[in-house]
Amino acid sequence: MIRLTAVVIRSARLAALTTTSIASRHLLALVEAAGGSCADVLAAAGVSRDDVATPDFALPLDVFAQLWARAAALQPDIGLTLVERFPPGQMHVLAHLAMRSPDVRACVQDVCRYATVNSAADQIVLDEHDGLARVTYACRAPAPANPWMAEHYLAMACVFLARATGRALPVRAVTFVAPAQAPLAAYVARFGVEPRFGAGANTLEFDAAALAWPLLTHDDYLHAILEAVARTRRVAPAEAPLDDARRAITRALLGGAAPTIGAVAAACGLGVRALRERLAREGASFRQLLDEGRRDLAREYFGRGLSVTETAYLLGFSEPAALQHACLRWFDQPAGVVRRMLSGA
Repeated sequence: MIRLTAVVIRSARLAALTTTSIASRHLLALVEAAGGSCADVLAAAGVSRDDVATPDFALPLDVFAQLWARAAALQPDIGLTLVERFPPGQMHVLAHLAMRSPDVRACVQDVCRYATVNSAADQIVLDEHDGLARVTYACRAPAPANPWMAEHYLAMACVFLARATGRALPVRAVTFVAPAQAPLAAYVARFGVEPRFGAGANTLEFDAAALAWPLLTHDDYLHAILEAVARTRRVAPAEAPLDDARRAITRALLGGAAPTIGAVAAACGLGVRALRERLAREGASFRQLLDEGRRDLAREYFGRGLSVTETAYLLGFSEPAALQHACLRWFDQPAGVVRRMLSGA
């Protein structure tokens, strides 16, 4: 009964999350042009075909994911190429705002700041290190997963920034949490490099010097108008208790400390009992989040070539054998096999 209740909670939460992405109308058009239909998916959600064609229509994220899946069944590289189907000038208000910024840095910062204008589940982060700029995209919605959306966001970054600056973004690395959805050649054609799949995050890394590139589409007057619109539409991030707890757990693991519920609750500004109650309302638990945090970092460490012993130590396992058991549970594969697959060894 407890497990069933958690599933119901997650399903209700997903149904409440929406997106105003214009991608939905192009996905429908692709499926229909191939003789298919998404009428059953729309009808089940109480959405009409005309609704989807309405600017800024808020489409439930579960329906959005199903549209992507149907389009991908016809065109596996749709996550990488859908942006090419957008007519000139037809972009989401968030993209229009970002394109009026003075340079690449301000452009990406606008997208990070106002990501929830598109969907409360979207999170985009920009950071710099060792001469590289990294853009990370995450969707904080529960299942079903939508691996094509991560591909779409990173592809849009390359395409729109190339158009706005007049030169190709100097991409150095790309990673995706999900497995490859299309042939490897499609990723190389889009990004110029081979991505790493099964990583801990969806990231696009490029030379940090490109952040200073000016945008040919810069317009201060229009930017001010669009930013006023974005401010009124921005919503609070979804699932804040889960996100705060996940971040606290990850910080502790990266710092070499064993996360405790007391420390995580304090980092979230809550008492232990309050944190447990909030997580329970989200259908989660501290033990589950700790397990997921270790799993995601295991992917990251294995992808970097760390040994099973080193990874077990960094993740706070008592011995490598404990990590072996965890990998069998997480990936249905021994730790050594997972390491070889993710590191390319």
